[in-house]
Amino acid sequence: MESNHFILIFVFVIIAVVILYFQLSPKKEQLTIVNTDGSKVTVQAEVADTMVKKAKGLMFRESLGENEGMLFLFDSPGIHAFWMVNTSIPLDAIHFSADGKVVDVISMEPCGVFNCPTYPPKVASKYVLEVNQGFAKMHGIKAGVSYLEPLPK
Repeated sequence: MESNHFILIFVFVIIAVVILYFQLSPKKEQLTIVNTDGSKVTVQAEVADTMVKKAKGLMFRESLGENEGMLFLFDSPGIHAFWMVNTSIPLDAIHFSADGKVVDVISMEPCGVFNCPTYPPKVASKYVLEVNQGFAKMHGIKAGVSYLEPLPK
């Protein structure tokens, strides 16, 4: 009888670990940013679609791949300001409108814990892609010139 309880508890723990793993594993999305001159760049982005993922962002990371980033999804357009608390990687924040057009690009500097500035966009955005600083300039990504495809889900 005791061994049946042990087996049942063991199975429950395994199921809980598997469910937790899939809940915490970052969902990734492949995005393409297109410029009006036809040039394109593809980014593999982790998706921050919950309050917890958005709050953590890229904190405590020591590096980010060349064409990697984090995509923040918001329910509606707004002035979504970012800050770099506990972030050691200099980043570009590329802000997109609800229809996928780049509306602002902001370079952000690493910050420890105290006196970290916030980085609000000039206009409302619905999606924000954080990538390595200089990425936008390197690929000609600018407000009014670039757009995202496909639109995030």
